[in-house]
Amino acid sequence: MAVRTHQSLSGYVATEPSTDPTRDGTPRFYARAGQRQGRREPDGTYTKLPTEYVPIVAYGDAAEEAAALLSKGAGFVAEGRFRPVRDRTDPATIIGQEFEMWKVGRRPTATEQAAAVPDAPTEQPARHRDLPTQFTAPRSTSPSAPAPAL
Repeated sequence: MAVRTHQSLSGYVATEPSTDPTRDGTPRFYARAGQRQGRREPDGTYTKLPTEYVPIVAYGDAAEEAAALLSKGAGFVAEGRFRPVRDRTDPATIIGQEFEMWKVGRRPTATEQAAAVPDAPTEQPARHRDLPTQFTAPRSTSPSAPAPAL
């Protein structure tokens, strides 16, 4: 059986979401998502680039879930697909694209994480079970031998 894979999108909700139903009454979620862009330079510095925006849409149960989880400014990760948006007067003309969400999850922003835990010490996650011996590296107390020169 093959592993199911889909496109994903992470970002934040840039506009106030709309939850108007479709003509046939199906729940519909619509908003614009922002994704901050940046580039790592050869000298190691980071250059901020303009934020990219894309419409996000969900229908049915996914729309209800998105409406319950997301509000303006909320970070998210979604599974779905990019699909073309066609001109209503000329369906053969593609005028853009939107991301159709099938599953969505909330991703707290850095500001929300800092506010939730102001001065908590950083702790290492505890192991939930013992690791098998093949997954543990042998520990050596003696210094390693230098690698031979080629």
